[in-house]
Amino acid sequence: MHHDVLIVGAGHAGAQAAIQLRQLKFAGSIGLVTEEPDLPYERPPLSKEYLAGEKPFERLLFRPEAFWPERQIALHRNCRIIAVDPVVRAVRAADGRSLRYGTLVWAAGGTPRPLACPGAELPGVHVLRTRADADRLHAQISAARRAVIIGGGYIGLEAAAVFTSRGMVVTVVEVQDRLLARIAAPAQRLSAARA
Repeated sequence: MHHDVLIVGAGHAGAQAAIQLRQLKFAGSIGLVTEEPDLPYERPPLSKEYLAGEKPFERLLFRPEAFWPERQIALHRNCRIIAVDPVVRAVRAADGRSLRYGTLVWAAGGTPRPLACPGAELPGVHVLRTRADADRLHAQISAARRAVIIGGGYIGLEAAAVFTSRGMVVTVVEVQDRLLARIAAPAQRLSAARA
């Protein structure tokens, strides 16, 4: 199968690229690839409203299911890309599918860094990136009394807020010298800010 534009990754960047192409009247074929079974959805609410059970999954969708075929955007779900061949302009999926492209947009995002310590593979150790991750975690938090969160960024802190709201004792472990170190400037003392 060939797409004039093939977008790998159906998160914010990938889904919005496909939507924007159609809004700008791009008439060529568009393919949108995701390794997940779900329609493209917002990830930020996973660690708070969705994890807490306050927001149903349908409200996380970028667009309703009918939007994609109506805009002639081909969704390739359950399609994990394992190789890119820029010479023949094709990607290969884990299931053997090959998708050819005119232009490739790589918007696959990042993946959580796995723990590299004994016990990382035990039940009760989770990562939080996808709906499936959030569903597995949600299924276990009602019976849990304590949680340790590795990472003091937005996702970790939002999950910590959900857990504490359920009465859990939460410990956040952060390698940096402060929380949100990679995304927020350090706090300044008022006297230093006036100087």
